[in-house]
Amino acid sequence: ACGATCTAGFDSGTVVTLTAVAGSNAAFSGWSGSCSGSGDCTLTVTADVTATAAFAVCPVGVAYVDKRAGGAGTGASWADAFTDVQDALGLYEACGSYGAIWVATGIYTPGVAATDTFTMPPGVALYGGFAGGESSLGERDWVANPTILSGDIGGDDRVDVNGVVTATSNINGDNAYHVLWLDGVNGGPITQTTVIDGFFVTAGRAAGAGEPDTYGGGMYCAGGGSDNECSPKLVNVIFSGNSATTAGGAMYNGGYEGGTSDPSLQNVTFSGNSTDGYGGAVFNDAYLGNSSPSLVNVTFSGNSAGDSGGAMDNNGYTGVSSPSLVNVTFSGNSAGWGGGAMVNNGNGGGVSSPSLVNVTFRGNSAGDSGGAMFSSFGPQGSGAKLANVIFWGNTAPNGDHLYSLDSSMVISHTLVPSSTASIYGSGIIWGPGNITDTGAYTTADIFVDAAGGDLRLAGGSPAVDAGDNSAVP
Repeated sequence: ACGATCTAGFDSGTVVTLTAVAGSNAAFSGWSGSCSGSGDCTLTVTADVTATAAFAVCPVGVAYVDKRAGGAGTGASWADAFTDVQDALGLYEACGSYGAIWVATGIYTPGVAATDTFTMPPGVALYGGFAGGESSLGERDWVANPTILSGDIGGDDRVDVNGVVTATSNINGDNAYHVLWLDGVNGGPITQTTVIDGFFVTAGRAAGAGEPDTYGGGMYCAGGGSDNECSPKLVNVIFSGNSATTAGGAMYNGGYEGGTSDPSLQNVTFSGNSTDGYGGAVFNDAYLGNSSPSLVNVTFSGNSAGDSGGAMDNNGYTGVSSPSLVNVTFSGNSAGWGGGAMVNNGNGGGVSSPSLVNVTFRGNSAGDSGGAMFSSFGPQGSGAKLANVIFWGNTAPNGDHLYSLDSSMVISHTLVPSSTASIYGSGIIWGPGNITDTGAYTTADIFVDAAGGDLRLAGGSPAVDAGDNSAVP
């Protein structure tokens, strides 16, 4: 055993193994000198050597991050805050747990290489939106103090005044493949005790050589494999200008092959994200598993997919992908083939039966089928349940609003033009309270200011007081 410093003599050629053991409320952070890395160090002594083991003090309660801080960098206070988010996350993992991480306003990148990412350990609560100096969570204002987690590792993207990429066409050069990485496979299950609250997530570009680095540019949530799980809680988060080559431009939820990925999203916005393939914003992968997120007060705008699911692709192929959506808006999303806003895939005996309550689809488009929604295969498969939903101004060559391919979709208390051009396919079950005779109405009759993005119901809209309150969870 050794204290702060020690010296020992050995015969030449002796093999010595050094083990660093942290004391209470501390974590080993790595070797320097003749040793490197963070594990045991084995040396063959042939001359005098020096090795230094570094330790970090584990914060009590809260760790602080502020890129402007100039103190000791321990994370113990705002004055001595870490200046890098990943340093705080890494210490959390080493310490096991210390409560929460508070991050002050600023732009934070995960490193300098495309493979660098913000790695979220299970159980960490990451809060942004602080000015710096707050003593309670309730004092922060995440809108006034934008806290940016950015994949712009080269600093060469075109950004807005806050440092946010608003469209993926503004990404230049190499960016981080994943801004956020949540590993519920190797690090233990990730549940809703893992929290991301008060951030912009931007400029992720999943354009690597293959899986997983072509999925989830903004966030990759790994919960695949038997009994694994990735189901974090996201609150007050804006995903903007993220892209992926294969699927999930902003977010990939992997609950495949016996795993589960059911994130909870509250007050979240997806804007200007894209993929060449499936799910311009979100791809829920339930192949032989489950991926059924919960979305409350979520907005999807201006997202795009080269193939299908301009905003969201629920892949229930041989598995279950049946997300719950309450108070959600889809506007201006597009897909090259099908499901301008959403695709529900229940192929292979799988199930994709999302529940939609108080949802609006406005101005979405698809190059072939289902300007707003494309649902395939049932009755076991894609039996989406719709209540208090509005479809307006969506376009596609086949089914401006809905395309149902052997789907057992149930629609009630919903405003949807019922012409042949608007709805294509079979299997739809029409419940009570629907408004389908819409020929006399204009967009101005339905919404306050659709062109300006205000999709609240206009006074006198036929949808006012036409919903079913009992459908709201």
